[in-house]
Amino acid sequence: MIAQPATRYDFLTSGPDSGASLEARLAARRILKPLRTAVLGCGVVGGGVIERLPSPLALTGVLAQRARPAGAFPAPVFTEADALFATAPELVIDALPGGARAEALVARAVAAGCHVVSANKDVAARRPDLIRQARAQGRIFAHSAAVGGGAPVLETVARLAASGAGVARVRGVLNGTANYVLDRLMAGDSLADAVTGAQAAGFAEADPGADLDGLDAANKLVLIAREAWGVDIDPAKVTCESIRILRAAAGGPGRRQSRRLRQVALLERAGNRVHARVRLEALAEADPLARTREEGNCVVLSPERGAQVIVAGKGAGRAPTAASVIGDLNRLIEAVC
Repeated sequence: MIAQPATRYDFLTSGPDSGASLEARLAARRILKPLRTAVLGCGVVGGGVIERLPSPLALTGVLAQRARPAGAFPAPVFTEADALFATAPELVIDALPGGARAEALVARAVAAGCHVVSANKDVAARRPDLIRQARAQGRIFAHSAAVGGGAPVLETVARLAASGAGVARVRGVLNGTANYVLDRLMAGDSLADAVTGAQAAGFAEADPGADLDGLDAANKLVLIAREAWGVDIDPAKVTCESIRILRAAAGGPGRRQSRRLRQVALLERAGNRVHARVRLEALAEADPLARTREEGNCVVLSPERGAQVIVAGKGAGRAPTAASVIGDLNRLIEAVC
């Protein structure tokens, strides 16, 4: 039976000081040998990670789609993967958009025996074999940034599972771009203008289709289910509803009824069966998901035992996603350096 929602909420939010104690511990340690590090992608997320790369990591190269001026980054910029991997990285940071190219490069990094830290939920969701392969080789494959951006969703799910409280149900706003677009539609913008605004703010990629169609949120549900229950769901089998079906000012009636339109991702387990879906819902203002504004993410975790846990934070953009990657990097450094 699925646990009924508890009456008490515990709020976990991430902020600029997240991971500060870990960073202090690392600063006090003597690192004998820096870890040779390559970065795949130098766009919104990759550029943010490079700016804050922890000092125990020695950047050997950056992979970009086009050549960059000399001195643009504190390491050589390559447009060919062979040249990047010729620098013999021990750690590869994946900051590419999802797709076949990112998948092939992550597979190459794993095959080469590299540690991997990824913000790429598409690859992590569809290729659990790569994660298993890396860990079987004694390497770390971390992907906390793939879910929630600045909201520590996977970390919190892992803590609930490890504590014995378990997870029975997950309900959340998992895509900051979609949430921003829905807020703009409710304010009267056209879909095209809302998407343009999200791109200008650094929340949306050039092709926001996966965000609008619910595919990005579906991939995140796959990762949460794997962390919570150790099961692998096929992302293609998650039912999704697209924002593209909405008209401009679609939120007008919802506003008059004190409701807000949200892209709601749901994951629940009953016995051995797991159900996952992403759909548009008009939520009452009292709902924690309705109160999540613009690029924010909010996830309500219902344990099998105990009170609900709400995890909230910025879900899109350069700073929160890069900060989550840096958190994974700091934990990796503490484990292997």
